[in-house]
Amino acid sequence: MLNVIRELEKEGIARDAFERIHAPMGLDIGAISPEEIAISVAAEMIAVRRNAPSNWRALSLSVCAPGVQRAVLSK
Repeated sequence: MLNVIRELEKEGIARDAFERIHAPMGLDIGAISPEEIAISVAAEMIAVRRNAPSNWRALSLSVCAPGVQRAVLSK
């Protein structure tokens, strides 16, 4: 994850934009095949776009969520 953040910074992307990046991407639906993974990613994208009221966000954290960033940057 830290490598992704560093590469994005090298490309000039503002650090505050990282709050919109979610990792791992896709809802945890137990997907295994590429098709299932694509569906889980699309489902998360729809949830973000529609500001879904369910607890789906607990399954996918922003890379800049409290604690996540500290853990990533300390590695």
